[in-house]
Amino acid sequence: MKLKSFALTSVTFCFAAICGTSAAQAATLTTIVGGISNARGISFGPDGSLYVAEPGVGGNGNCQPSPSTLFKPICAGNTSSLVKIAPDGTEQHLLTNFESLAEQPTGNQGAGIEDVQFDSQGNAYLLTGFAGYPGNRDLATHDLASQYPLPKEQLATFPPSAADKVLNTPLLGQLFKVNLKTGSLSSIFDFAKYEITKNPDKGDVVTNPYSLTINGDNAYVVDGGGNTAYKIKLDGSKSQVIAIPKTIVSNSVLPPGLQLPPGLLDELPGGKIAIQAVPTGGAIGPDGAFYVGEYTGFPYPAGQSKIFRIGKDDKPEVFLDGFTHITDLTFDKKGDLLVLQFSDKSQLGRDITDLPGSLIQVAPDGTRTTLVAAGQGLDSADGIAIGPDGKIYITNQGVGKGRGEVIRVDGIVTQIVPEPGSVVGLLALASVGATAAFGKRKRPQKLDEELLPKAETV
Repeated sequence: MKLKSFALTSVTFCFAAICGTSAAQAATLTTIVGGISNARGISFGPDGSLYVAEPGVGGNGNCQPSPSTLFKPICAGNTSSLVKIAPDGTEQHLLTNFESLAEQPTGNQGAGIEDVQFDSQGNAYLLTGFAGYPGNRDLATHDLASQYPLPKEQLATFPPSAADKVLNTPLLGQLFKVNLKTGSLSSIFDFAKYEITKNPDKGDVVTNPYSLTINGDNAYVVDGGGNTAYKIKLDGSKSQVIAIPKTIVSNSVLPPGLQLPPGLLDELPGGKIAIQAVPTGGAIGPDGAFYVGEYTGFPYPAGQSKIFRIGKDDKPEVFLDGFTHITDLTFDKKGDLLVLQFSDKSQLGRDITDLPGSLIQVAPDGTRTTLVAAGQGLDSADGIAIGPDGKIYITNQGVGKGRGEVIRVDGIVTQIVPEPGSVVGLLALASVGATAAFGKRKRPQKLDEELLPKAETV
């Protein structure tokens, strides 16, 4: 923001924080493509084509209990693919019959191809998910995992499979360089093996790579199962992992009389519980830092999702809070942060295939604006990208077989909404530029050492 804009910013602050606000007016949502199963990450290729990750619906293969489904089994099949929509509207499925895991028989909560992104040279990179204990992935990880002990709570809740019951899905839980013309894959990083041998967050041994960002010669990956953020050289020569800290809240958020599986939550003194972060979205900001949004784990409390900023010191610091179930985020060309909420309500006890989500814009001065409010057409939305036309594209209805779609957000008419606890931030940042604002606007959060492991470099 330029210095001459300070007076206008102060007026905006008055109306947002003191004078009250109106609800955001409805935008127009235009459907680009539909019929996608468990639609996930979205991106645009060098030629302007739209790519949508389709994790698939699993199949009738071996199964494993998954923390992502509160330990309901997810079963293997070959139903994942990558959907390509050319600029002329032609639709094509690439990498068909790719490995997939999902609940059966619904096909909900798929894990397979999660994201595809491109570097500055036009090379494509593919991220695959997993959503479970990586020792169950294949015989190689099963044998590797036998050398590393598991937390006793995990043994009681979702123990390792027998060797003849592994999922036989060796391509899941990895980062690849991919030739989209031939379908050939070159592995860059194996998150399953890393989680088994390192367990960066020192909790349960789970991996579910969920979001991919490419910047320069680095890949940035958010792992919702491992509760971690990775920075990986695209040539595979070096990697760094940072654990995303847990959230400490009162145990009053738990429904009365709820019987919990062992190890699902960390119970702390004073009636507190520690909730896993479950990071799901990542983006590089105008200041060069990595911003990570969290969904939060069980019991999925509303209003507790945060955005972390990871700068040059490699320490995740709370940048913004007060969100609910973030699934993705990105920055637009003006430097505004766009935050996609899977739901504005806690998913606990609700049908996750049809939750009312929203899209929130955060300006460099901290002002939050709801671009698409809950109930205006975003339902269980899962991925976001800015198109070559400068418009916002979202994967909507991201849970279930054949329900997913890509929508374009048109005709945005907005009203400003206040940011929780933003008064100090707005006053302090009103007179600094956009890049500087995002670089400085962070709130350190005091955490116990066991909740904030140090970064690891390989």
